[in-house]
Amino acid sequence: MSDRTPQVNLFDIGTQQCPYDAYKTLRDEAPAYQCPFSGMYVITRFEDVRRVLTDTENFTNEITYLTDATEPSERAKRVTETFQNEGWVPAKTLAGRDDPDHKALRAVFNDAFRPKKIEALDDEVRDLAYRLIDDFIADGHCDWVRQFAIPLPLLIIGRQMGANPDDIWQIKEWTEAFFHRISLMQSEDEELASVRKEIEAQHYFQPIFEHLREHPDDSLLSSLVNTVIEEWGRPMTDNELHAEMMADTFVGGSETTTNAISSGVKLLIEHPEVWQQLKGDPDRYLKPFIEEVLRLESPVQSLMRATAKDVEIGGTTIPAGSLVNVRYAAANRDERRFELPDEIDLDRDKPGAHMAFGSGKHHCLGAPLARRELYWTFKAVVDRIDEMWFAEGKNDFSYHPHYLLRSLKALHIEFRPAAR
Repeated sequence: MSDRTPQVNLFDIGTQQCPYDAYKTLRDEAPAYQCPFSGMYVITRFEDVRRVLTDTENFTNEITYLTDATEPSERAKRVTETFQNEGWVPAKTLAGRDDPDHKALRAVFNDAFRPKKIEALDDEVRDLAYRLIDDFIADGHCDWVRQFAIPLPLLIIGRQMGANPDDIWQIKEWTEAFFHRISLMQSEDEELASVRKEIEAQHYFQPIFEHLREHPDDSLLSSLVNTVIEEWGRPMTDNELHAEMMADTFVGGSETTTNAISSGVKLLIEHPEVWQQLKGDPDRYLKPFIEEVLRLESPVQSLMRATAKDVEIGGTTIPAGSLVNVRYAAANRDERRFELPDEIDLDRDKPGAHMAFGSGKHHCLGAPLARRELYWTFKAVVDRIDEMWFAEGKNDFSYHPHYLLRSLKALHIEFRPAAR
C-alpha cells in the first residue's frame, strides 16, 4: 500500500457508528480499496457498485460470505462441526448462489412474493402498525426500536413462516444471533455461541417443516417447503430451508426493515423541517421520504462478491479469486450520482433510484413488502403524532458493531399525540 493510500478501517467500531466520512474518503481517493486487515477490495462509487452487481460474468456469489476472508479454516471447521453434531449445516442461501441455481431457487421466492400476495398482506400490515403505536401513544414516550421497529416486520414475516406470535422475542433472540454471526465482528467463542442459538431455532422450525409437508397451506413457508424446483427435480432440503429461514426470510425480511424504521424516525426528529413537510402533505411526501431513508441510511450497508477473473475498477486491478465488498451505503451517497447526497430532499428526481435493495439479478425480492411496511409505519406516525423529540438523557445513538448491516440499538423518544 502506497503512502498516498487512505487509511480507512471499516472494521473499527467507532467508524461504524458513522461511516459516511470514511465512505467519501474512499470514493474520492480509493474507489477500489484493498482493506489491509482482510485483503478484500471495498467498492464505493455508485456506478462501480452497480457494475459489480450486474456483471455476473466477472463477479460471482460463490463465496463463503458469512465469514471473514482471513478467518482460519480451523475456526470454520468448528462452526460446521457444531451444526453437524447438534443441528443442520446451513446450505448456500439464495444470495450466495449464481445461475442456474440462483434462477431456479429464486423462482420459488418470486412466486411466494408475487404482487397479489403482497397486496393481500396490506391490511394486516396497516392494522398492525396502528395497533402497535396505539399501545403506547397515550404514554407520551417509548423505545421506538423495541416497541415498534422490531415487532412490526418480525410479526408479519413470522406469521408467514408459521411461527407463534407469542414467540416473537424468542425468535428475535435467534435472529439476533445470526445477525451478529454475519457481522464479521465476533470472536470464535462468540460465534459458536451464536451458532448454538441458530441451532435452537432450527429445532423450533423443523417440526413446522414436517407438519407442512403433511398438511400444506397457503403460507410463504408452505410454498418454500413443498414447491418442487423444476431444475432440481425436488423441493428444498432441510439444510436449505434452515439456511433460508435465517438469512433470506427472518433477517432479510425483518431485521433490515427494523433498521429502516428506526432510522426514519431518528431522521425526522433530526430534521424538523422534513417532519413539517411530511405532516403538511403526506400524500405527496410519504413515499419520497421512505426512499430517502433507504438511500441515506441503507439498512444493508454492504454485501460480498468475488472476482471470477482479473478485473479493473477505478484504476485498480483486482485479481481473480479476490473477495469484493460492495458498499451500498457509500454508493447511495455518491456525489457523482446524487445532487446534495447527504441531505433529505423530498422533491428529489427519481427518489427510488438508489441501491438500498441491491441491483441486478439479486435485487432484494422482499423490497415490495418492506416498502409497504415502511409506508404504514410512517403513515401511522404522521396520523398519531403531532410532535416528537429525543428523550433527554436516555439515548447514546449507538449502533450494533457490524461490517455488513446498520442497526440502531435503541431509540428513546417522547411525543405529543395528535388529537383524535
